[in-house]
Amino acid sequence: MSNNTSPALQVALAYHNAWKNLDHATAMKVVADNVVSETPFGPVEGGEALHKGESEFAHILKGATMISAFGDENTALLMYYTHTIPVPSVLSAKHFKVENGKITEIKALFDKSQFPAQ
Repeated sequence: MSNNTSPALQVALAYHNAWKNLDHATAMKVVADNVVSETPFGPVEGGEALHKGESEFAHILKGATMISAFGDENTALLMYYTHTIPVPSVLSAKHFKVENGKITEIKALFDKSQFPAQ
């Protein structure tokens, strides 16, 4: 499932594990202040904005189940099921770019049409 010797994968998994456990303060320790994220809801720029968005999602997050994880020196790709209150399981993926031990880019995918309209 993964190559745990990948530096980028280690960082991405640290972020992911903290995120799924609702520990956003720990997750943000491996995120660069100038992180850029592409999400199904639009672009997010900066660590504070990412922290805010992930914290807002936390009230519906019940967990995540890893499917596969790969990485190399500077990139990692995680595929997993996200478990939420309104949708028991939605296929999700995140691609991470990592520089100097910090996440600088995240590209997140999931089918937001499975969620009730807000």
